Amino acid sequence: MTMIDIEKYLLSVEKPVQYMGNEVNSVHKSEYKANMCLFFPDIYEVGMSNLGIRILYDILNKVDGFSLERGFSPQEDMEAVMRENNIPMFSLESRTPLKEFDVVGFSLSYEMSYTNVLNALDLAGIPFRADDRTEDDPLIMAGGTCTVNPAPMSKFVDYFVIGDGEDVMPEIAKIFVANSHKTKAEKLELIKDIDGVYIPKLHKDKKIKKAVVHNLDNTEFYTDQIVPFVNIVHDRVSVEIQRGCTRGCRFCQAGYTYRPVRERTLEKNLALIEKTLKSTGYNEVSLSSLSSSDYSKINPLLSNLQKKHGDNNLSIGLPSLRMNPYSVEVAEQIQSGKKTGFTFAPEAGTQRMRDVINKGVTEEDILQTAVAAVKAGWATLKFYFMIGLPFETDEDLKGMHELVMKVVKACKPFTKKLNITVSVSNFVPKPHTPFQWAEQMNIAEMERKHQLLKDIFYRARHTTLKMHFREKSYLEGFLSRGDEKISDLLENVWKKGAKLEDHGRNFQFSRWKEAIDELNLDEKDYLGEKSTHAELPWHMVDIGVSDKFYIDELKKAEELALTPDCRDKCTGCGMKGRIKECGELISDNLKKK
Repeated sequence: MTMIDIEKYLLSVEKPVQYMGNEVNSVHKSEYKANMCLFFPDIYEVGMSNLGIRILYDILNKVDGFSLERGFSPQEDMEAVMRENNIPMFSLESRTPLKEFDVVGFSLSYEMSYTNVLNALDLAGIPFRADDRTEDDPLIMAGGTCTVNPAPMSKFVDYFVIGDGEDVMPEIAKIFVANSHKTKAEKLELIKDIDGVYIPKLHKDKKIKKAVVHNLDNTEFYTDQIVPFVNIVHDRVSVEIQRGCTRGCRFCQAGYTYRPVRERTLEKNLALIEKTLKSTGYNEVSLSSLSSSDYSKINPLLSNLQKKHGDNNLSIGLPSLRMNPYSVEVAEQIQSGKKTGFTFAPEAGTQRMRDVINKGVTEEDILQTAVAAVKAGWATLKFYFMIGLPFETDEDLKGMHELVMKVVKACKPFTKKLNITVSVSNFVPKPHTPFQWAEQMNIAEMERKHQLLKDIFYRARHTTLKMHFREKSYLEGFLSRGDEKISDLLENVWKKGAKLEDHGRNFQFSRWKEAIDELNLDEKDYLGEKSTHAELPWHMVDIGVSDKFYIDELKKAEELALTPDCRDKCTGCGMKGRIKECGELISDNLKKK
């Protein structure tokens, strides 16, 4: 293996330690039969905050004969150095060129990172398209949230792993170790029948079932999390206390694609947290989940952690809380000293729209939670809303202002420093949701609704209005519901300079629009309403939820009918056909088995 010498360039770039790869708990293997570079197509401080990267790095390096290294997109100054000096894209641990690995795997967490994948391949000297690569090139793999629609990246990727990776990725690693002497085509044949594996060349007509971890208690512990030498976005221990969500919000892709809900038992969570804190030296832990306060053992989990670490000043983060006074009580348990901000996600301003999306939250819930938070010492509140949802009217937009003003009125008697940030995103219909067929706003409609909100909130006291980039939402619609033609768009726009567009001033909508026009892509094909009878680009992926359920949910949205929480009543989404224990994989039931 070739080792790239970058030492003499490091002092000329920003944050050089991000390219050194010798952090605490990093793994350096000298003997192995198969190797892989797990590449996060964004800069180091973003990629190292991704829990999926932390989990896979730890558990795959425990596979005998297999070596997993990491890779991240270089920042602009480092890329300039690499291109000027003909330095190929390299891994962190051994600084081996990506081209010399058996597999290069890309973690696709958000659509705007797709051009970063192409940029990394170009820096590595690896042809973009699978058809253009030879036996001398590595296999290109992709996993992550975005792969539930593999079509936009299918021309570039040899195989996808769709769904949970903890079981399937080590299984593939073991197969590659045992068959390291075989050709790439032979290796693909050996993994083609594994749940979650989608191989575009081999699976023309096959329905691919997502990979599912049935029991989080039986998964390998990922205690040896890497401790970076530079600040990252989420610089703390991260432990997933449960996976999935039972609420059934109709816009939420994660809520459907991570079904069913699976909890780790209290004992296992405590053991995982303790071992990880010890191996990393952190004094801060994030209890990760789509809905942390829904974890059935959240109170004993918090009380046990506080009892054991009361004198050690352990900081505990809960990234996702429900809107009810109970969530405030939970948050109070873990907050000490200065209160920062308390986040709410009503998503819509009127009860009608909250019923459309099956949010399951009333105006009374919102007001009571806000008052409870302010009484507990939080003077800064943040509200997340979406605009452009199906069946929305301008009255629903005005309802956002009315709701926030009611919150101001209810909270003002309890604080003189109230500040409410109103954060507005633009709805993008996502695959594998009841709204996957819905129309998305075009640029003109987004501009109109943004201006309407600016006018409504003009001079609204105690509030700050923030709105997501219209152009990025527009493009996300093309990429998230895209077909194979999007591969051509990505290649075209990369040639125009699109990369690292979530950073600095790199994003330029004009080059995307130019690329779209050059390829004669019709925005109606990607943003327009779709027939529920049409074959969608992601038709080959079966996440376990039936199309009938999605269609029924879409009808219920139009009728303002609610669907109960899965924990209260099975809604017949189809997951029980895949996992008969669906609905029973929570702490109490797991202990009885």
